[in-house]
Amino acid sequence: MDKIELTKKLNLSQKEVMAYLKMVSLSEKEIFDDEDMKKIALMMTLKRLGFSDEKIGCFMEYPYCRLTLLNQQRALLLDQLHDKQKLLDDIDYLIHELKRKESEK
Repeated sequence: MDKIELTKKLNLSQKEVMAYLKMVSLSEKEIFDDEDMKKIALMMTLKRLGFSDEKIGCFMEYPYCRLTLLNQQRALLLDQLHDKQKLLDDIDYLIHELKRKESEK
């Protein structure tokens, strides 16, 4: 498949496809196979998981670092989750307090 077909299959803009292709040194290639598409799909997943372009490049170029990078991202997401949970706890407390004050009236 060519770049246009690849763009359609991945449901991305040409600019996005070119950015992914550059990350894995495929931007000069004219015809793409299923393996190329799998690489881009993997990079799209990493992007959705919050990986920076730099970390995606490392992930793709250095397979021996993949587990470390995934564990680092998991820890980061877990920290963010805990931070969000604390915010939810604060909201729940405020809701509880407002309801309690309303019921005292």
